[in-house]
Amino acid sequence: MTIVVDDHVLFDVLAGHAPPEVEAELQVSGLFTTSTWCYRLGRAIHGGGSAGSLFRRLQALAPERRRLVANELRRLPDEIGLLGPRVSVPVMIGLRVRRPLNLLNAEALAAAVVLDAALVVATDSPLLRGGADDLGVPYTLLS
Repeated sequence: MTIVVDDHVLFDVLAGHAPPEVEAELQVSGLFTTSTWCYRLGRAIHGGGSAGSLFRRLQALAPERRRLVANELRRLPDEIGLLGPRVSVPVMIGLRVRRPLNLLNAEALAAAVVLDAALVVATDSPLLRGGADDLGVPYTLLS
């Protein structure tokens, strides 16, 4: 099944240490992420999120590995898909879930719906998890 990954899992993939279940999907059919999650990772790379956990994880990498992650994010590898707003926004607008969604969660759920995909995240979000449940989207929290 196609998966949509969050910024932390995307970081793991780009840093070369994806969890086994994500690596397997990457090899079989690729994976997707969202513009918002790419942006958050990019901000962490370029110091805009210096207090966040992504920034701390990046700082733990050797400088050459950090540069590799930054370059990979600038030009996502072909096996990492990214839906454009012409596709995702109309779906985001039409999502019907019990709780109002923020941009990050609406975009992730729309991607999962469009792609008939599962969400695979490293950071739990009750809002995202609840929306996934409402829409019948599989939701996996990696430990």
